[in-house]
Amino acid sequence: MNEPQSDMESSVGGTNSSSFWFAARQQLAFTRKELRETLRDRRTLVTLLAMPILLYPLLGLGFRFLAVQQSLSENLEYRVAVSSEAEGQWLVEVLRMGDQFVGPAAADAPQPELQLLTPNDETTFDLKTVVADTGADLGVKIDLTNSSDTGFLGPKPAKVTLIQNEGSALSRDAADYVAERLTAANNHFIEGWARQSQQAFTIPIQQDRVLVEPPESRSAILGVLPLVLLLMTVTGGVYPAIDLTAGERERNTLETLMALPVPRFRLLLAKYVAVVTVTMMTGLMNLVAMSVTVYALQLEQTLLGSGGFTLGLLGTLFLVLTAFALFYSAVLLLLTSSARSFKEAQAYLIPLLLLSIAPGLVILMPGWTLAGGTAAIPLVNILLLSRDLLESTVQPLPAIAAVVSTFLYGVAALAMAARVFGNDAVSIGSQGSWRGLFQRPTTRTLTPSVTSSFIALATLFPVYFVASGILSRGAEIAPFERLVLSGTITTLIFLGIPLLFLWHQRVGIRSGLKLTAPRWLAVPAALLLGFSTWPMVFELLMLAQDWGIRGIDPEQLENVEQLLTGWKSVPTWLVLLALGVVPGVCEECFFRGYLFNGLRDHFRPLGTILITAVAFGLFHVVLAGGAAPERLLPSTLMGILLGWVRWRSNSLLPSILLHVVHNSSLLLVVQSRDLLEQWNIGQFQQQHLPSSWLAASAVGFAISLLLIHYSQRRTQLPANA
Repeated sequence: MNEPQSDMESSVGGTNSSSFWFAARQQLAFTRKELRETLRDRRTLVTLLAMPILLYPLLGLGFRFLAVQQSLSENLEYRVAVSSEAEGQWLVEVLRMGDQFVGPAAADAPQPELQLLTPNDETTFDLKTVVADTGADLGVKIDLTNSSDTGFLGPKPAKVTLIQNEGSALSRDAADYVAERLTAANNHFIEGWARQSQQAFTIPIQQDRVLVEPPESRSAILGVLPLVLLLMTVTGGVYPAIDLTAGERERNTLETLMALPVPRFRLLLAKYVAVVTVTMMTGLMNLVAMSVTVYALQLEQTLLGSGGFTLGLLGTLFLVLTAFALFYSAVLLLLTSSARSFKEAQAYLIPLLLLSIAPGLVILMPGWTLAGGTAAIPLVNILLLSRDLLESTVQPLPAIAAVVSTFLYGVAALAMAARVFGNDAVSIGSQGSWRGLFQRPTTRTLTPSVTSSFIALATLFPVYFVASGILSRGAEIAPFERLVLSGTITTLIFLGIPLLFLWHQRVGIRSGLKLTAPRWLAVPAALLLGFSTWPMVFELLMLAQDWGIRGIDPEQLENVEQLLTGWKSVPTWLVLLALGVVPGVCEECFFRGYLFNGLRDHFRPLGTILITAVAFGLFHVVLAGGAAPERLLPSTLMGILLGWVRWRSNSLLPSILLHVVHNSSLLLVVQSRDLLEQWNIGQFQQQHLPSSWLAASAVGFAISLLLIHYSQRRTQLPANA
């Protein structure tokens, strides 16, 4: 029995391999055809090459003019009006004395130029009117008529009234400048009078001002550059997206293209690669044109400070633009695939461009940073990330979250575009409807589609990221309520979302999640594998931290210790239920259930296992209130193991059992640390586990793999697992 099956499996494997390479060559031919047609078009080349070359010098000249105006505004000039020549001479003399005795901070500050304005006709001159009409920044009324000799050494005593414009910041600064020097001169005169009278006198309250230099400030123009750069990049993909979808329909070639015996998703994928290529080439041209313009106009110091443009900065910006191009190209195809003509497609794109400009204006407002929920907002996250890169203030976790969420949004948009592009109404040239994206199918299916799988993944990531951040703010919540809240959030996200998608697609829960009875041998194998896996995962975490991969700072570690201490006051069954059973069941229902079933018909078993494992690992990097990059490798390897168990057993139940036992056994060890130390088991003072534990784990792990390997039904072929 074994040999015939082995021959059959090898035959099927060879057929699958040849089919895969044939499909790859076919896809390459489709992509080359789309690229050739797109790059052959003259309008595309003009958009790609001419616009950056012509536009950025004009923008550079405008930016330089604004930068010059900004630098000129730093050279202040105060226009001070007085009522007569005599008052002007008195004020100049007092201010000169005040400059000598003002505090060191005011003396070291840049000194403005003082322009003294005196009237030609003193009888008709009114200081209040001049200041109100902005003819002068400040009016100084000096009363010298009723002054008496006080014995002070210096100018004649006088009563001074400052008249400033209430709505002018420059007038306020001028009044502060004059008042500060009048006070300094007055204090000096009092001290001189006291010394002349041979009396010990010290001014009771002496003040000074210390100027602290802030971090190197960037130009305000720098906030506009990310928006300009991204919009210029997007313009390169607009025309190809329209031409490859609505243009095909106007040329009456779409019906012929749809008649090919090729899945429509692959046809759209070739067009997507062409649009992404043109968009990235446009982004590269924009980066080059921007760099040359900034260098030629000598604006790198003005915009970016002393560091200026570097190859590292340009490379990082290009990677950000790549993520944005992948997302925006999918959105463009999503909009243009449902249009019947160029005009209709252009009408769809106008609201999109307006929506793209709005986030660029939002990030100019104070208080907007790449942190928390903003890292999951489309367009806003990439604009904020670009701004932080230019300002050299980027943070790792929000940056990773922004890139990953943007990539997932792009996958979801491409999946939705495939549904619109593959609509029968589109293929015969009639109106595509957005309602078709959200309409439930009329017939029931056994498994979810790959489109809905990617959309669900893109939906789940930002929801989980934001929910994890909100949960981290509940430090004051009691441990019991916190565990209940954590379990509820996990259930709603990882189980509620796939169940909602299954209902929308009319897919049965049992078939959609593969809740079928496995071979009996897989159950004890998964149970043993759950007990024997956690020591290896724990050691991988310790090795990652030894290698310097550490994402939790000491303050967060203290919070974790407090959290573990709080768990001791909670019943153990609740800890196991909220952190062991619920995550094990719900996460498996999504990753190895819904997502695995949606991908397995479009990818080979190895590809399906790897995709779900990487997604599983990335989700476990995000912690409540922080990131733990050291969890990426162990969680991804754990995801590969869970995917392999799911594939070999052809059922989700062994994966759930393995995950639940793994989580629960690790929690029991953490909860029983004090008891194990009393029994001298494990020596928990050390970081790594005892070698005897690792040896027993390795033996149990090997036995479990053999049991699961032989539990697979002999009649089942790997290609159909």
